[in-house]
Amino acid sequence: MDINICKKILEPFLEEHDLIFYNVELVKEYGSLILRVILDKKDGLDIELLAKANEYLSNEIDKYDQDMPEYMLEVSSRGAERTIDNEDEMNEAVNKYIHVEIENMVYEGVLVENNIDNIIVNINIKGRFKKIPIKKEEIKLIRLAVKI
Repeated sequence: MDINICKKILEPFLEEHDLIFYNVELVKEYGSLILRVILDKKDGLDIELLAKANEYLSNEIDKYDQDMPEYMLEVSSRGAERTIDNEDEMNEAVNKYIHVEIENMVYEGVLVENNIDNIIVNINIKGRFKKIPIKKEEIKLIRLAVKI
């Protein structure tokens, strides 16, 4: 079975629940094959919706997977600390807590601006907040973060 059929199978469910299909992969972990489907939603996903998506896909994929070896189906979200991969995601991350890595420095704070060449992050330094401009070309990693 072509694993990319998962997106086609899920299309009605995705539309009904305003979900975004992010990725599908077949991976081997600890001796088991896992068919991993990653979904997303603009305002976030909850476990109940992921369970419904898993059940829907599981029922529908049985029609296509006769030639597949035994595998486990895993439907999940991109996670609370997912990477920010493009400008649209960067714009959506404005006013959210982020983690940014540049050479020899790590920042965590609220993304307050996303400009053409740089971002502005409001960070807490010993109880005082400071807005730090970071050039996009210097960013090695940027992701959402959970503030603890």
